[in-house]
Amino acid sequence: MKCIAKFNNVVNTLEQIYALFDTAMTAFPFACAKQCADCCTCNVTATGLEIAYIQDRLDDRALDDIRVRLDRAGQSLRYRPLQTTNGFALACMEGRDADEEENDPSWGTCPLLEDGICTIYPVRPLGCRVMMSTTPCRQTGRADMPFLALTITTVFMQFVEHLDAGGVYGSFLDLLEHAGNNALGCNGLPGKDNISGIVQNLKIPALMIPPEHVEKTRSLVQSLGSMIRKNEDRAM
Repeated sequence: MKCIAKFNNVVNTLEQIYALFDTAMTAFPFACAKQCADCCTCNVTATGLEIAYIQDRLDDRALDDIRVRLDRAGQSLRYRPLQTTNGFALACMEGRDADEEENDPSWGTCPLLEDGICTIYPVRPLGCRVMMSTTPCRQTGRADMPFLALTITTVFMQFVEHLDAGGVYGSFLDLLEHAGNNALGCNGLPGKDNISGIVQNLKIPALMIPPEHVEKTRSLVQSLGSMIRKNEDRAM
């Protein structure tokens, strides 16, 4: 029962973080619209917690549809990160170079798309939510994001990872496939010993906020910190 309660607390906290992120992004004039799926490639990343959240929030029919789509796609080339967002922050603090990673959009689109529409949109991971542009990507050939918006998305990535510290981080599709094979621990999260090509989530070593954005992000950071502390208090 304690394990179940802990799981429910953490996925509810994740949902609150998603809601806060969606609200924060309304401050920017993004051009993204329905069926604008140029950023929806097979290279999205996620935490194990986010996979567990998807499994918890979707019904059996939706989960079966995910498995069918993954099997049908048969993709093998995907972006597989060598370090997490907080791992990158730690490397910067220690003066180490970031690991070189291979990522190519031509490897393919996300198999969870249907006619350019995400089939799991309400429960999509943060790695999908942060894909935004103030101009239509198809017109410019690239995404445009204000510097402040980039800072905010990075901070949210750090807090979501912190919430799942000790858990796993990797290819969204890899984690989905392994979750479909029931490679889960008692708390519903994928175990790091069950999946190859993943890395371990870390707690926040330092927030990656440039000096000019400290005041502009202070309220968001305080709200995120409060959510994390409440989750930790409930887990005790």
